[in-house]
Amino acid sequence: MSRRTDGRGPSFADALRAALADLLDADADHIVLRIDAPGVDDLQGRIALDLDIQAPVPEPEDDDAEESSAPRPERAASSDGTNGDGPADDDEPADRVVTIEDLEQEADAAADFLEGLLDALDLPGDIRIRTTADHAEVEVVEIGSGALIGRRGQTLEAIQELVRCALQREFQRRSRVKVDAEGYRARRLEKLIEKAEEAIDEVLDTGEPVRLEPMDVFERKSVHQIVADVDGVLSRSQGREPARRVVIERD
Repeated sequence: MSRRTDGRGPSFADALRAALADLLDADADHIVLRIDAPGVDDLQGRIALDLDIQAPVPEPEDDDAEESSAPRPERAASSDGTNGDGPADDDEPADRVVTIEDLEQEADAAADFLEGLLDALDLPGDIRIRTTADHAEVEVVEIGSGALIGRRGQTLEAIQELVRCALQREFQRRSRVKVDAEGYRARRLEKLIEKAEEAIDEVLDTGEPVRLEPMDVFERKSVHQIVADVDGVLSRSQGREPARRVVIERD
């Protein structure tokens, strides 16, 4: 599925506020973006989102049950005060079934947000929507630049976070929409899988655990699946977003 958009508009920060306000049916003046970066329009850092709206944003939830290559043991607190596989409170209720219609609804809302962002930034682009059994992918292509990706994907990660917060506020459930631009995430995943395979060999050779770089939930699940296919090793998620990562160790 593709959606075409053209546009016109001001700065990145203003464009983000306008797109969020339209998605959330809110006043743009009530949306505050805190950007940990030297230049607001560069977005070379992680964005935190404050919304001056009554409805609370649900806490982010990780599919830790699906985010490990081994059966889940009894949880125990680690030395840094966090649980190795994340807090039990982050688990989604077992009776919550997400339908294809749910995913399509969220994907359409995310696509509307991205269309508004492209319009405000005066950027061309096609928006492609793909829906799988457990998540949706919304990708912007034919932009003609890496404007939505940024240095080492930081701008794209900031946009992903904004979409996650906005969709969770609108639908009151954990968002299952992955945002991509110009195939960046697919290329990154290939490199992460290569590193995971190298880490598996290292763990089997030395017996010492290997901690991979921070990844998003979709990337972590892919790595866990790779590890699950190899005898003698297992993997688990450790830490909290945005520094949550996969640890590979001997079984």
